[in-house]
Amino acid sequence: MAKPPQFVMLAFDGSKNVAFWEASRQFAKENNVKFTYFASGVYFLTQADAQQYLEPKRGRGKSAIGFGGTVADMKDRLHQMKLAMEEGHEIASHANGHFDGSKYTADEWNSEFDQFTQIMSTVWDRYRLPNEPAGWKAYFKNEILGFRAPLLGVGNGLYDALRNHKFRYDTSRVKDMSYWPKKINNIWSFPLAQLTISGSGKKTLSMDYNFYYTQSGGREGPPELFPEYEREMYDTYMAYFNFNYHGNRAPVHIGHHFSLWNGGAYWKAMQRFAAEVSKKEDVICGTYKDLLKFVSETQAHIAEFDAGHSDRAGELTEEELQELKSQPREPACAHDEE
Repeated sequence: MAKPPQFVMLAFDGSKNVAFWEASRQFAKENNVKFTYFASGVYFLTQADAQQYLEPKRGRGKSAIGFGGTVADMKDRLHQMKLAMEEGHEIASHANGHFDGSKYTADEWNSEFDQFTQIMSTVWDRYRLPNEPAGWKAYFKNEILGFRAPLLGVGNGLYDALRNHKFRYDTSRVKDMSYWPKKINNIWSFPLAQLTISGSGKKTLSMDYNFYYTQSGGREGPPELFPEYEREMYDTYMAYFNFNYHGNRAPVHIGHHFSLWNGGAYWKAMQRFAAEVSKKEDVICGTYKDLLKFVSETQAHIAEFDAGHSDRAGELTEEELQELKSQPREPACAHDEE
């Protein structure tokens, strides 16, 4: 059987920072890359409207990442999201207040998803902004197919709510590098990867914040080390890519934020990585909807794809996995960089 294409999934959590919207869109144009943006609903409520959001366990106006600023800020942010959608990027859900939802009930997750839909579908009307794009409301009511939980906080109540809101895939779990997607509770699981950082041998996830935490303790490190941080991420991502590309072609999952931690080392590394692999034969740097379409159409062959590579050297030992699980998965509060 012919090898499948090598999907490389490049995604951002957050969606607040207008300059980062612009920079990511420009990079994508220049490198034939499509991003998936996991948007946080609170960034589409102004600070003045914070009380419109009801966090399921903490009450009204509570958000770990703040809100969307002024109406003028909102106009600029919406313009960038509109352009991204027109350019073929995907918008997915990162819920709202960015708290750990691992203890949410199904009803509480239902509230989060209902509020996300309401916030996003009515944002142009709420702020009386002109030129709402055709199909905007329908997109946010019917075409948000994917989800990543804040802090990767997955609990027992999540999957009932995902099915109830017709989500098709979730990206909140963690697996080994060569994991081929499978359905969990009838939802496709597209997990982040367990990685070993090239050079240091430390364990982390395929997400920028986890490199930031592992390399410098979740705070800015010495500027003289920024190039080393960038190199380590780039080398690690390339090792991850090559392990899969020359193996069973399991999708590569990279998750970043609208943040320039450690002097922008991780955004620079992501760009270097994406620019290089996007030019390789059989590589698709597409959206999660692209991957969803592929696995849905080839579901009967996924076991064969997986069997094409029996070397499981990318897996961690149980001790290493427990060490990794003790790390923070994402910033509890990324302030306004997202």
